[in-house]
Amino acid sequence: MVIHWNTEKLNKYLSRIDGAILQGRYYLALKLANRLLKQYYRTFISAKIPYERERDNIRLMAISICRYLLRYFRKYRVPYSERALLSIALVTNVVFINMRHTSKDSPEDQNVIDRATATYVRDNVSRIVRFLMKYL
Repeated sequence: MVIHWNTEKLNKYLSRIDGAILQGRYYLALKLANRLLKQYYRTFISAKIPYERERDNIRLMAISICRYLLRYFRKYRVPYSERALLSIALVTNVVFINMRHTSKDSPEDQNVIDRATATYVRDNVSRIVRFLMKYL
């Protein structure tokens, strides 16, 4: 099932993430950002890279998307920012590592995620999705 992504859906996710940050629920904000990336990456991969099999690990999905975009940019001689592609990988790794090393059952683990991390992820997830929307 391919989910149609638009700005309204993105903004709903972002407002939920903002609400979690304002309430001090940083783990929830990170979890929502993870879900947003995972769903958007799946949609992008289904539309542009249908032969790709990895659809559960956001880290591997991000690598596939970056490879696809590099090939696309080179093929059509599109000037691109390496910084944008690096940010996809970097932010995805931050989300992946934090989600992997925290437990929803242990409040002590959830306190490791602070406001700065949650805000960083929120801002960059927004940039990534808006960047990828141009190519979907």
